[in-house]
Amino acid sequence: MLSIDLSVIVIFVIVWILVLVLTKVYFKPVRRVMRERDDMLHRDRGSAQEALEKYNSVLEKIEERMNAAKTKTREIREKFDQEAQKEKEKMIEEVSHECRAQVDQARKELEKKVESLKKELEPRNQDLAERIAKRLLN
Repeated sequence: MLSIDLSVIVIFVIVWILVLVLTKVYFKPVRRVMRERDDMLHRDRGSAQEALEKYNSVLEKIEERMNAAKTKTREIREKFDQEAQKEKEKMIEEVSHECRAQVDQARKELEKKVESLKKELEPRNQDLAERIAKRLLN
């Protein structure tokens, strides 16, 4: 039948010793290194997640500041536009007033010239009327 030889037991014992030695020397260090690597990766992922959250927070603050700056800039621009419009209207009013004054002055001068020409032509009119009347009557 089956007989167990001493060599089989010795081989069995050698294999178990080899398994124990390999476990102690090879498998445990490899598992430890893999566990450390997993821990390190987990820490790095956590750090990366924290950095991403911080980045998003800072980006959000920057966007808020930019929006506030845009709003303030828009308000300032509208204020300057309003002031410029008021200044423009004021200048138009001044120029219009000045032009009206010049037109009035020119009208007065023309009226004076017309009056002086009328006065100058009045004696001539009398003389011309007399001449025409003499010619017509003759």
